[in-house]
Amino acid sequence: MISGIALLLVTLIGAFLGESMGHLLKKNMPLLLSFGGAFLLGLCFLHLLPEAFASNGQAGYWVIGGFLIQIGLEYLSKGMEHGHIHGNRFGLMAFVSLCLHAFIESMPFGLEPVEMATHVHDGHHHHHEGAGWPLLIGIGLHKLPVAIALMTILEATVQSRAKRWGWVLVFAVTPLVGIALAGSLPQDSATIGALNGVLVGILLHIATTILFETSDGHEFNGRKFLTVILGLAMSLMTTHIH
Repeated sequence: MISGIALLLVTLIGAFLGESMGHLLKKNMPLLLSFGGAFLLGLCFLHLLPEAFASNGQAGYWVIGGFLIQIGLEYLSKGMEHGHIHGNRFGLMAFVSLCLHAFIESMPFGLEPVEMATHVHDGHHHHHEGAGWPLLIGIGLHKLPVAIALMTILEATVQSRAKRWGWVLVFAVTPLVGIALAGSLPQDSATIGALNGVLVGILLHIATTILFETSDGHEFNGRKFLTVILGLAMSLMTTHIH
């Protein structure tokens, strides 16, 4: 549950930043999104995808499933999962979509590490450690701008500050529910591969949307390019350390 508490704190911090300095953060949001998107992209290819296939040979189907799930969720949320604000209207379906997204992406943190994940494949022992701190960093980098965007929309549409923070708290505790449910699932390689596959599909959709969406007429942006390189480099370092 430490991962869930960490994600809860990141959400609260993001909401506080959105409330206190949302206008100042808005102009730098694309760089934060690009860094987080690049980190997630590197993490998917360097760690999560190999882990999913090593655990479950059918993981590709789960990846496609996760990708399709995210398409559906984004249709409902209007893109808030990648920190973008399209309009200033807070809708219940968009909020439910955000919570479902947070619920699903947190589930790998609820799997038991190491013991149940060691198996033999092609004559070699594969030792899996489950969702570790590199993934926690990646999800945290992704969740921070989402919380900022959520609070920005809430401030524009919900007059009561108590109600705004009530919505934020519901969103913040959703990962804890996902982690708890995952803990009740069969703790085996098939489950690891399935959950990691769905997560990869979701994160690949998020990361590619962030990196390929442009708001500057598709012009080359040197700062964004450097930010993407730094995000990929960080994913490489944390994956090797992990």
